[in-house]
Amino acid sequence: MSYVNKMLLPDERIIYIATIHWIIFIPGLILTAIGGIGGYYAYEVTGLFVSPSMLPVFGKMAAGAAFVCSLAGLGLLIGAFIRQTATELAVTNRRIVAKYGFISRSTFEIINSRITGVNFDQSIMGRLFGYGTILVHGAGGDLSPFDVIAHPQLFQRALMDEMEHGRNR
Repeated sequence: MSYVNKMLLPDERIIYIATIHWIIFIPGLILTAIGGIGGYYAYEVTGLFVSPSMLPVFGKMAAGAAFVCSLAGLGLLIGAFIRQTATELAVTNRRIVAKYGFISRSTFEIINSRITGVNFDQSIMGRLFGYGTILVHGAGGDLSPFDVIAHPQLFQRALMDEMEHGRNR
């Protein structure tokens, strides 16, 4: 059972659940691919720059560097996976609930009646791939950004609709 489901109040229901966009996996994939390709061609590329007698030494060094690059990429992929699976962001009929973290946990909650506005920012890449940053404005000037959220316009629409329903109740 998710954190948001466990924290629901009586008569509270989930309106929209936002997710972290898959774009966070790209740096890890690129680094892993560079390391894999670099390791596969390490001796051939090194042979272009060093004499044949030095090829075994420098070839091993190039292959080792490619292996380290692949391990770093794998670390980034694991970190992105943990970030994506350990982050929950939901709009309910009463509040916004956000939970970050896997081992250590950080939460953020704001009651819908205390929200003064919600915006989203998208870069060109964000528009192309469908991700952005959601900015929630709270009473008292608080600003809470949620980065790399998939389909931020849907989150904004759900929150604005729920805020309007709350005002009409």
